[in-house]
Amino acid sequence: MIVDIDLSAVTVLIIDDSRYARSFIKSALFSFGVRNVAEAGDGAAGVLLLRDQKVDLVLVDHDMEPMDGVAFTRILRAGEEVTCVDVPIVMISGMAEMEKVIEARNAGVNEFLVKPVSADSLFRRVRNALVNPRPFVRSADYVGPCRRTVDRVVPEGMERRVNAPLPKPPPLVDVPPGSVQPTLRRVLKKEEPAPAKPEGAVKTSRKHFKAGEAIFSEGDGGDEAYVVEKGRILIVKEVGGAKVPLGEIGANGVFGEMALIDDHPRMAAAEAAEDSVCLVIPKAALKAQFNRTPDLVILVVETLLHDIRKMGRELVEARAKIKAKREAAGV
Repeated sequence: MIVDIDLSAVTVLIIDDSRYARSFIKSALFSFGVRNVAEAGDGAAGVLLLRDQKVDLVLVDHDMEPMDGVAFTRILRAGEEVTCVDVPIVMISGMAEMEKVIEARNAGVNEFLVKPVSADSLFRRVRNALVNPRPFVRSADYVGPCRRTVDRVVPEGMERRVNAPLPKPPPLVDVPPGSVQPTLRRVLKKEEPAPAKPEGAVKTSRKHFKAGEAIFSEGDGGDEAYVVEKGRILIVKEVGGAKVPLGEIGANGVFGEMALIDDHPRMAAAEAAEDSVCLVIPKAALKAQFNRTPDLVILVVETLLHDIRKMGRELVEARAKIKAKREAAGV
């Protein structure tokens, strides 16, 4: 990946209901040279932020509740609640089905990026949105970037457009003279293709779990942590041959991180309480991200402290109940 444009003056808004996902994306943006990043935890918060702050690019997650990325895009393009109707939007989604892509395109997004996200794929979408903006269309049934990305010869009598094509807008960032896409540069110079990623390179991914499906078992090695994007996860421990629930993890909750950090076997098992979707973070990816994003260490520590305090409160409550039962029984 070659960063061939100056993004230091660009302000990017990240909208994602996962703090971990926002941290990953922010780290990548900083590596591209972006210095101004705003964050919102959901679509509604993103709309409120855009009322008061000017941004040059929006990166929005598709899979959010209650307002998902498509609903956010429609509100923005409608122009009733914000004035920045034409700001470029890159949608990031864990779903690659054609109907989802078409839905996002018809809502008015500029780029569509399927997870898992790599720095290279994210930079390509960011670069294309800023360097090669498409003409902006305002019509009765659609507001957004021109959806015709390829000019084709239209059969006689089949052309539906009544107006001349819109002029191509200028780049939204300064492009140094001679700057070209890395792939094109390799072709022009007849260079060898970019080297493949080293064997063993890892990145985050997404997994779907059916209700009742085991995610990991007690005693397993800790090689992955999980962030719940949708659904509920039960943490259980086997006591006397029976499963004893220890806790429930909901959306945006993190589990499995302790064994991943200290290399000890899993102390409990995890299973899906209902159909769920989790962001999977391999150990190597997390440790590499720690080196690049010190703030992520703080997030993990906050999560661990939250869990420790919760266990402390539950222990105090359990002891109080046991004491009350003993006193009632006269023991």
